[in-house]
Order: sequence, then structure tokens, then C-alpha cells
Amino acid sequence: MNNGTASDKRKQVHMRLYSSSQGISMIALIIAAVFEMMMLGYTVINAELYGPYIWRYRLFYASLLAVAVIYIVLNVFAKRDIEHRYGVLMVANPVCAVFFFAWALTITYYDSQVTNTVDPSVFMTFSLVVPMSFSLLPAFYAAVVILSDALMLYLIISVTGAGAPIINVIVFFVFQFVLGIGFLRLKMKLSERIVQEEENARIDVMTGLSNRRIYEEDLKRIGEEHLPNDLYYVVIDINGLKDVNDSYGHETGDRLIVGAARCIEQCFAGWGRQYRIGGDEFVILSSGKREELDRLISVYQKATEEWSKKHGVTLSTSCGVAGSSEYPGYGITDLARAADKRMYEEKDRYYQSIGVERRRYRK
Repeated sequence: MNNGTASDKRKQVHMRLYSSSQGISMIALIIAAVFEMMMLGYTVINAELYGPYIWRYRLFYASLLAVAVIYIVLNVFAKRDIEHRYGVLMVANPVCAVFFFAWALTITYYDSQVTNTVDPSVFMTFSLVVPMSFSLLPAFYAAVVILSDALMLYLIISVTGAGAPIINVIVFFVFQFVLGIGFLRLKMKLSERIVQEEENARIDVMTGLSNRRIYEEDLKRIGEEHLPNDLYYVVIDINGLKDVNDSYGHETGDRLIVGAARCIEQCFAGWGRQYRIGGDEFVILSSGKREELDRLISVYQKATEEWSKKHGVTLSTSCGVAGSSEYPGYGITDLARAADKRMYEEKDRYYQSIGVERRRYRK
């Protein structure tokens, strides 16, 4: 089936996952930037509160402000296309997540030096905000949370000593871990479902090849001007399908359609994109060398012969090829017409060879 490899599908899921976090990440970082500017102002108004650590606090607040601004700029810059956005966010999101945990731990530590008590509220807030604001893989988040929680517990115990309040903190850490992992897994599942639904909308149900919708999108993307010099349009059509349907039933006709699709997929895999654009008509679009294309067509013809012997029903097809180098100045629509014309010429020769009037078959 032409559904792509497992790694391709995983990449699509991750792209959807990372892209879906862009909006909420922007909001979270904007809030963080505003908050850090307020805290920097607070260090000016109440400088004596921070004592000898004031410049460290200012550095911490300024660093988070800088990260927030950089992330916002990256998000704006990454809006160019989904591939580019994925490439940026797959690095920016994990880096920001690690930075947030490290920042919260550091702030909590210096707060304990100033007050002689540990208030993990900042750390807890960030530990809940991170999985919601950034799209992270659950395994990565779990590793970061385990390490951060261990450091936070060590800080609490070293400052306040082991006691009853520690149990409450541990309960929260467990809750935070389960909640974060559960939330990320839910986002993964939703992304997988969206990707699967999008993929289903792009696939011809009967054959598993790309459907007409994708074919038309690709033609529009290629455009009518300035075609690549090595672009080839290949059209393949089954011979005598109507007669097979009338004589043996549509089930046998469907077997021929699926058989042709399997032979096309098998022989042209890795060479362009294959489509079923309607009925028993298939199209292959790709760039390459004509010698390689001729070889693949020969391999395909042998594959249809082998399929016919194996399944006890004749699978005969006609093929038309048109290359952009043969028709300079042609758009993709004209190239398709040229390939169709050659396909029907081959179809005429086929019916003449078996002594049958082609119009009787209507194809």
C-alpha cells in the first residue's frame, strides 16, 4: 500500500504535534515575558529584599525574558511552512522545557537561601505549564521530570528535613508526573488520529494509491509554466474492462483494477507518485531519465503478465508517456493530453492486434 513508511508517518504525527502547540506556546511565552519584565521592575523597587543575590535574580529574570522573546521570534519566523516550523519547534520546544525546569529549580534554590524555607510553588507551576505549553514526547518529558523532581526533593529535604510535609510534596510530584505524561499521550493520540484521517482522505480506498484529489493538488502545484526538463507524465488504462464487467461481473473487474494498482506500485515504487484518477485509469508523475522510465515500463508489463498467469484472468493495459523535454512550452495539462493521446493510440493497436472493434469496449 502507498501509505508511506512507519518513519514517515511518525514524522507526520510529530509535525502535527509540534505545530498544534504553536499557538498556546506563544501565549505562554508572552505571559512569561510580561511577568519577567514585572519581576525585573520589582527588583528595582524592592532591591533590599533580595540582599546580596539581587544581581543573580535580575540575571535569572532577564534570562527567562530573553528565552521567551527568542522563542516568540522563532515561532513567527517558523510560520513559513509546516516542514520549516517542525524543524524549528522540534529543537526549540525541548530546549525551552529543559530551561524552564532548570530556571524554576534555580529560583527555588536562591529563594531558600534568602528565606531559609523552600517554596516549590514556582517549580510546581512550571512543571504543569510545560506539558501544556510545549509539545514534547512523553519519554523525554518523563526523563526531565524525574531528574527535576529528584533535585527538588533533595533541596526540600536538605533545607527543611524529612517530615510530614514531604509526603504532600511527593504526592504532588506523582500527580504532576502522571498528569503530564497523560496529557502528552493524549496529544499524541489526537495527532495520530488527525494524521490518519488526513491520510485516508488522500488515499484511493480500493487500491491504496493516491486519489484524484491529491492528483489535482499536485498538478496545481506543478503549474502550467516552466515545467522541469525531466518531468514525465505516464498514464495507464486497463483494456477491455467493460467487457470483463459484463461477462464476469464487477468483482472480477475490481480484481483487475487492484491488480493493475499492485503492479504499478511494485514496479514504480521510488520513481514518482502513483495515482488512481478514476475508474481503471492510473497516472504516474515523476522526474528522471527516460531510459530508466522505459526500463520500469518493461518491468511493469512483465509484472502484469505474471499477475495474469497467477490469477487466471488477463490483465492487459495500455500506456502513454509524455515528457516535458519533448514538448517545450507545454503546461502540465497539455502534457497530460499528449500522454492520453499516446495511450489511446496504443489501445487502438492492441484491439487491432486481437481483431476487435475498440468502440465495443468503449475504452
